[in-house]
Amino acid sequence: MNAEYLGILKAAGGRPVEREEALYLFTHSEDGEAAAALFETARLVREQEFGHTFLACGGIATVLACNLRPLCAYCPYWREKGKQPLSLNEILRAVEYLFAYGVHDFHLSGGTTLGSEGRNILAIVRGIHDAGYTDAQIDVNCGAAMSLDTLREIKGYGVKMVRSVFETLNPSLFAALKPGDSLKEKEAFAWRIGEAGIRLGTGILAGIGPKETKYQDYTDFLFKIKQFPHLTSLYVSKFVPFEGIALAGVEACSAQEAARVIAVARLVLRSVDITGAQGWNREQGITPFWAGGGNSALAIHINRIPAYVKRRDDDPTVTYEGNMEFRNRLQAVEAYYAAQGMNLKR
Repeated sequence: MNAEYLGILKAAGGRPVEREEALYLFTHSEDGEAAAALFETARLVREQEFGHTFLACGGIATVLACNLRPLCAYCPYWREKGKQPLSLNEILRAVEYLFAYGVHDFHLSGGTTLGSEGRNILAIVRGIHDAGYTDAQIDVNCGAAMSLDTLREIKGYGVKMVRSVFETLNPSLFAALKPGDSLKEKEAFAWRIGEAGIRLGTGILAGIGPKETKYQDYTDFLFKIKQFPHLTSLYVSKFVPFEGIALAGVEACSAQEAARVIAVARLVLRSVDITGAQGWNREQGITPFWAGGGNSALAIHINRIPAYVKRRDDDPTVTYEGNMEFRNRLQAVEAYYAAQGMNLKR
């Protein structure tokens, strides 16, 4: 580590890092010792902003089918013929399960139908509310397909945040990874969420794109999303070459690289909630968020049984009901953070 690197980290303890500083941290933190110093600073900032508390979140996936054509090159969902989204009754069973474990903060994730009004997701959140789960804190992540009227209406049904997930803001890379999607629509949707008076969430995909430009892309992403005054949450996905996707032969993103994205994001965005999404396996799903400066962790995930990962009948954290999979790592997550002196909030 050189004096400039250490100087940036020292300054970052008291103020957000600037664009060129963020890029410098990315390019000079590949070494293990340098990465450890970056993580230490990110944890310091996290504790300044959030104290010693982590939020345990839940997730319910495949709530809507995806009609993007072609499908995104990195996404394993919706590649099985005849796959159906969760029904409202199945979604309500998932919510019941989350509430039984005291987890009221959860996301609903699903596919996209560009140009739609979003009445389908409105029906889901209304159904959850009408079933009596009036204190649910719902994060909606179903693409850029909701009108302003729909956005305004869902506010009354426990929706705390809506995500416009970019994955990348490099236009050429976006076009290559998401040929059926629209960057212009995503950006317009992000602003529309704010117009409706709702908090904005987004997401970045780590480990994808040309190695020569990836650090510049990460930096540009963080500073572009910083322009949204209503931004309150960022998730970091770690690219995994799932079987059946267009990028099946591409190398997976390392846990260290994704953790470095989390850490630099913490130094840039400071008080924004930072969490994880796709690609973190059981061994990598806790430590990087602690190390990198994240402040919330996905503890329970409920999904249509996926075809892109092997069924784990020998895994005590995974159970199956009908055609639904329940992954419950709440106990392991709670134990891990307790050992670090952190409280886990549900």
